[in-house]
Amino acid sequence: MVKKPFLFVVITFVLAGMLAGCAGTPVETPGGQAEGKYGGTFRLAITESPKNLNPVHANDTSSMRVVYQLFDTLVGIDSEGELVPNLAESWDISEDGLVYTFKLKEGVKFHATTEGGMETANGGREVTAEDWVWTFNYITDPDTNSARAYFIDMVKGYDDYREGKADTLAGVTAKDDYVLQIELEHNFAPFISVLAYNTFSVLPREDVEKWGEDFGLHPVGTGPFKFSEWIQGDRLVLSRNENYWRSDSSGNSLPYLDGMEIKEINDLTMQWTEFNLGNFEAIEVVDDPYYHEALEKYPDSFFRRPMMGTYFYGMNVTAKPFDNKKVRQAINYSIDRQGVIDLLRNGRATPAKGVLPPGMFGYNPDLEGYTYDPVKAKQLLAEAGYPEGISITLQYNTDDIHKRIAEAFQQQMKEAGIELELKHMEGAALFEAMQKGDATFFRLGWVVDYPDPDNFLYVLLNSANFGPLGNFTLYRNPEFDRLTNEARLETDPEERRRMYQEAERIAVEDAPWLFVYHYTTEQLLQPYVKGYTLPSFGEHTAKFYDVWLDK
Repeated sequence: MVKKPFLFVVITFVLAGMLAGCAGTPVETPGGQAEGKYGGTFRLAITESPKNLNPVHANDTSSMRVVYQLFDTLVGIDSEGELVPNLAESWDISEDGLVYTFKLKEGVKFHATTEGGMETANGGREVTAEDWVWTFNYITDPDTNSARAYFIDMVKGYDDYREGKADTLAGVTAKDDYVLQIELEHNFAPFISVLAYNTFSVLPREDVEKWGEDFGLHPVGTGPFKFSEWIQGDRLVLSRNENYWRSDSSGNSLPYLDGMEIKEINDLTMQWTEFNLGNFEAIEVVDDPYYHEALEKYPDSFFRRPMMGTYFYGMNVTAKPFDNKKVRQAINYSIDRQGVIDLLRNGRATPAKGVLPPGMFGYNPDLEGYTYDPVKAKQLLAEAGYPEGISITLQYNTDDIHKRIAEAFQQQMKEAGIELELKHMEGAALFEAMQKGDATFFRLGWVVDYPDPDNFLYVLLNSANFGPLGNFTLYRNPEFDRLTNEARLETDPEERRRMYQEAERIAVEDAPWLFVYHYTTEQLLQPYVKGYTLPSFGEHTAKFYDVWLDK
């Protein structure tokens, strides 16, 4: 099988804001009740600029946030992590679990204009099943180099197409204009959830071929907003899609907003100040010293919930001293997770006992994990052949919170006989170092692409995914691999749960990670923002088609 490249999602804390905008005409229900208001611009501030707005390459949270406004997938994941229809209004799965038949929504159109009203190459035509066939072929074409193509490597004909033995992807066919069929080589339990990931958005062939590799700078989709302007390093502007396919419960066309503005502002103090002046509609993270002030000033519009993501430090298990399991276990016993969460995160996280976050299918609340025990850590180091302790270097991507957490661990680890040197790097440089194997102890975070343990345990720790495919620790355990391989094929939910919980127990025992905490996701909104729902996947996956401004 051809190996597939993989771009790791490094968690970025993204915030929101910008210049003033106003709401306009109320939308009336038949009973005269105002359901929403048309008009206004929703203004966001982000700490890091999007990297690519072509959904097949959008793997960072800053890019994904925008892509979810511009494009649509066959199915979606709602705010509670449940699967819902999207451009497929319904679907059937064959009894053997190998054939998925999607009934497509009729009347969905690609954006007719973008970039200040310029006509798109597709002309705003209707989406048909043939567009989906072309899109899946484009995503899985090795020349496209999509980082997430391998998420659907179980589709019939995937390997032959990737290896040049076939001209098309055999398993994806159009039965008529509004019926799409996807056939798999073998069962894959989370397949339908994978299709909600932003990579698998429908694309207009005409515009992709017109722009080629620059399509990410001129994106065209079917989403509620259209691309208008992107001044890199400054701002990105989206405008209302007047032909969007959704309507509200009264039949009024969506979205309500005239558009969105997304501006890169790295200074958190500046973002907080501007928010209080009314120049931002929302900010994602309110850090010290403003957190408690925000809770007092905006008690009804500061939202927080657990997030399906994990913050951890990876250890290259082939490099000394991390090649010794007792050393890795000692490092896990050397930190006070809850203490750091309370001190540096205002209690806004859950200590990680293992890999899977709360709320994830297969999460094991009875998993023992590691406590803060520097005496036990010293004992393990001595048993591993390091009675005088060890000296190690942590590489972490530049961010104030990452720095403060690393410094706290640096102090705690000293008590266990571990000297920790800190080396901060830009995110891209850290990722490159991990790809090359030059980073042996490194900070990472992971937020689910699809709500299934497969996306954590198989992607990040199965030995089939060494290096750029996700397993940067080069962890290998035959029993772990067997369990995570077989769980992908198992259709009985309870058996899958058992297999994933046993696989996680093995990984926790082997400790290829320093398990730190599971994220919470937050959104601070202006009180006049209505219709917003904070998703469990993180605020970067929020949809704004039914958000409106009551001012």
